[in-house]
Amino acid sequence: MTQHIADAFQFCPRCNARAEDTGNSPFRCQECDFVFYFSPVAAVGGIVVNSNNELLFIVRACDPGQGKFGLPGGFVDPGETLETSLSREVMEETSLKVTHANYLCSFPNQYTYRGITIDVLDVFFECRVDSFDSLKAQPGEVQSFHIGRPSIEILDRFAFESNRRAVEFFLTQE
Repeated sequence: MTQHIADAFQFCPRCNARAEDTGNSPFRCQECDFVFYFSPVAAVGGIVVNSNNELLFIVRACDPGQGKFGLPGGFVDPGETLETSLSREVMEETSLKVTHANYLCSFPNQYTYRGITIDVLDVFFECRVDSFDSLKAQPGEVQSFHIGRPSIEILDRFAFESNRRAVEFFLTQE
């Protein structure tokens, strides 16, 4: 069973009163006036390009989207900038050092993990790396890589629509 995070608030996290009306944003407790907004969390994705203008795609090793294509990236940690998070995530998943990053676009997304769906704002950057020579997959996160231009078959096998839209947007900017 999958439910949105707003539906999971059956009790107030402050006073533990039973929620009168679940699934709304913001959550409002009738007992203690606690208010909680279900704003999207931030995530970053890198369209990683080498000096030959080849793009790097990952094949996801875990759910959501195990076995499907994606872009290196992930959630922004508390206290991180988007750029810091991007460099960290690309390094963690691919062992590549981002030498230059430019904001590209953003798209809304939903991420379901262990039956709970959260809203996400995916922020995409064009990332430059010197080469893909030191490419190494992070065990448990990345199954394999695909290097090159995306075919329609690859685009149709993306785990997240936001990633596909970002790649399509990138290709229109070249």
